[in-house]
Amino acid sequence: MRKYGLLAVAVLFLAVVFSGCATTGGTEQAGGTATAAAAPTGSGNKVNLWNFESKTADGWAGNGKWAERLTVNTDPKFVKEGGFSLKIDAKGCKGWEQNIALNGGPFPEQFAKLASLTMDVYVPKESIKGMEYAQIFLVVSGSANSWYQVQQGIKEGWNSLEYKIEPGAIDGDIWKVYFVFNSGGTFSGPVYIDNVVGTY
Repeated sequence: MRKYGLLAVAVLFLAVVFSGCATTGGTEQAGGTATAAAAPTGSGNKVNLWNFESKTADGWAGNGKWAERLTVNTDPKFVKEGGFSLKIDAKGCKGWEQNIALNGGPFPEQFAKLASLTMDVYVPKESIKGMEYAQIFLVVSGSANSWYQVQQGIKEGWNSLEYKIEPGAIDGDIWKVYFVFNSGGTFSGPVYIDNVVGTY
């Protein structure tokens, strides 16, 4: 009887050991601690709005005295993705300036459903030297709102900007989109914009 009892204990011990080794869905970290594998998170549907890879300003232009200030940049130092970016010669721009960069479309059908818009902006040190503050406002003019604006501050170097848009705020027809410059001082040089992407 003792022989069979010891055999049963041995079988039970092996069952416990193997059940512990059969854990799935985790990764072993240093120190032997198992952690659950991270579930992928959805980031929403994306639409590429303007990346300037067409070697054009993709419909962006200045108005009035700013009409000739927007060009395509090919210097890789000022490009975030691809081979091109938009160069805005902002020299002399001071305070609120809504004529420096605007786009009259056409816009993709997803634009009116955007939840956010992101873009990469490069600001050379000399362009904002001595400036109290600098901002770029995203302004959307359309049937839902004639002037819907969201602001983001910019600083020297690369800026990854995200403009969050309220539900329904730009629904319907889109008439114009603006990048409005606002500053507590005078810009002394260019600003570069690249990789403008919408999430809806």
